[in-house]
Amino acid sequence: MGTQRYLSDKAFLKAIVATAFLVAVALGAWAQLLPRERYEKEVKQSDNNFIVIPMEEEGIALVRGKNKYKEGNRLREIILLDTSLKETWQSDLEVKSSYDMVGYEYGNHHIYLLFREGSADSREFILASVNVIDHSVNQFEIKHEFLLRPIHFTAVGGNVVFGGYVSTEPAVMLYETSKKVLKVIPGFFLKDTELLDVRPNKNNTFNTLLVERNSLDKRHLVLKTFDAHGGLLLEDEIEIDKDVNILTGITSSLKREELILLGTYTIGTGREAVGFYSTLADPFTDQKIHYTPFTDLSALLGYLPAKRASRIKERSKERDEAGKTTGYKAYVLPIRIEENEDGFYLLSEMYDPASTTGRSPRNSYFNPYYGYGYSPYGNNPFTNRYSNSPYTFNNSSQNTSAKMIESVLTLFDGRGKLVWDTSLQYDNVKRYATEQISDFTIKDGLAFLSYSNESKIIVNTGSVNMEPELDTLGITLKYPTDLIRNEADDDSGMRYWYGGFSFVWGYQSIKNTGEKTEDPVRYVFYINKFEAE
Repeated sequence: MGTQRYLSDKAFLKAIVATAFLVAVALGAWAQLLPRERYEKEVKQSDNNFIVIPMEEEGIALVRGKNKYKEGNRLREIILLDTSLKETWQSDLEVKSSYDMVGYEYGNHHIYLLFREGSADSREFILASVNVIDHSVNQFEIKHEFLLRPIHFTAVGGNVVFGGYVSTEPAVMLYETSKKVLKVIPGFFLKDTELLDVRPNKNNTFNTLLVERNSLDKRHLVLKTFDAHGGLLLEDEIEIDKDVNILTGITSSLKREELILLGTYTIGTGREAVGFYSTLADPFTDQKIHYTPFTDLSALLGYLPAKRASRIKERSKERDEAGKTTGYKAYVLPIRIEENEDGFYLLSEMYDPASTTGRSPRNSYFNPYYGYGYSPYGNNPFTNRYSNSPYTFNNSSQNTSAKMIESVLTLFDGRGKLVWDTSLQYDNVKRYATEQISDFTIKDGLAFLSYSNESKIIVNTGSVNMEPELDTLGITLKYPTDLIRNEADDDSGMRYWYGGFSFVWGYQSIKNTGEKTEDPVRYVFYINKFEAE
């Protein structure tokens, strides 16, 4: 009887596993990105490009500089779209013509636009805020006594925070909009220290992440959390293993109770990473940093031929058994963290800083900190992850090109351990400034990793329980008789928006084959909305 019961339980377990597998297969067969609304605005080749600012459930804001001036001020056009991509408001913003726009952020029902006078190091800024509900507009002149090179810009609790460098020392400042007061946050201005991240949390606090670059035996990652007025709430020093060099780092934003630090590291010197590191913040205990070589991931080497990838993994295993570090290195940069009940999803991108070129892109809004019009950090365009400190090796400019290789999506559990990864290879994608190419959406436990290329969207759908499936979607046009003649490749992209929604944008030359006019061709800026199902 006991044996029969055991066999029954065993069969029952097999049935559960089989059912789970079939459910995963069924989900994969039906999971897809579905096209929803489309927005179009006819533009001229001479027009400046739009900056696209996703505002979660409050819609999307579009901002561009106009080639028009009024009483010495340059006009900037602002357009607000709702979540169905309908225009709800349009206005022109007047800003002193000697000031260049260098960053934007969304938060607390406002979009914030930051303008800087002079070169990369400046003493004077203008902050413009637009209330997306009542459409009120305010401008603030921000002046300080020292030359600051800003690289991070974010909003928290109605105030704005920006961090950067005074000479080679990191600095973080907070501007209180209600009091019109600029505060210098104490505890920075440290020699041989790099500011890796400044990031808002979901509870009106913000994090800063520093790494020590000195030659001492003991070096640390230093996490600090502040309230919306710059008061220090938490400080955590995490010791870095000897010979390890931390290259990049970003923090999560307290959607979960745990706060995780994720980034890339190398052994010795150099800017090529050998793997990911992860650690949970806990100022009351000593934490261990988990180091995961790239060769331990299942999908990161997917851009290589199978035999070559297998040889690299075999050699890496041999080196590890011999007590040596992995021989595989790559330029991999973390972009954003999404946290939910599964853990922490980290999106990273691999690139090759290939060459230089004299070609200039199409009349793009250029910012030396973050490239052409959009951000490696999702809603925050201010930080160019490739030129964000005095220590960074690859300074981005309009003459720098990069071959973008692939995106990598990793999942870390609530203890900071890697549990799953997938990747999406790019098809001949080059950029004239290194910038974010892909993004991802999580829906019902499935990850939709995607990017746009030549009026198509390439999607990798997968999960811990499902093998990845690759799909290619077309970008739906406004009319059935429309035909794409050309797609500009120097300002387009795919971004996560909110919930299960993402969007793609770009510029297209479109011919309406149903029109019997002299010129049935229109040149448009477009946004297409997609929903993960």
